[in-house]
Amino acid sequence: MTNKSLYIYRAKDRCITHDGFIQIGIFNHSVEKHFELCPEINWLETYWLPDVFANRYKRASFQATARKAGGKDVIEERPRDFPG
Repeated sequence: MTNKSLYIYRAKDRCITHDGFIQIGIFNHSVEKHFELCPEINWLETYWLPDVFANRYKRASFQATARKAGGKDVIEERPRDFPG
């Protein structure tokens, strides 16, 4: 059986879990209590949080597309189908 690893952030009397890319959840209990509730996961305490899902950075594949387009907005640069 492989051990899963996730990250946990201490926010005063709460804890916030994340996978390194996006936040997974916020809980109304302490980090220690969370360790007790989920012992099958290898929790790594961090001192940073990724952005919430709504504020995520662009995906790597889109970043590669933007880099290939020279930083221009690919959609805005297309000619209109029916000009005028």
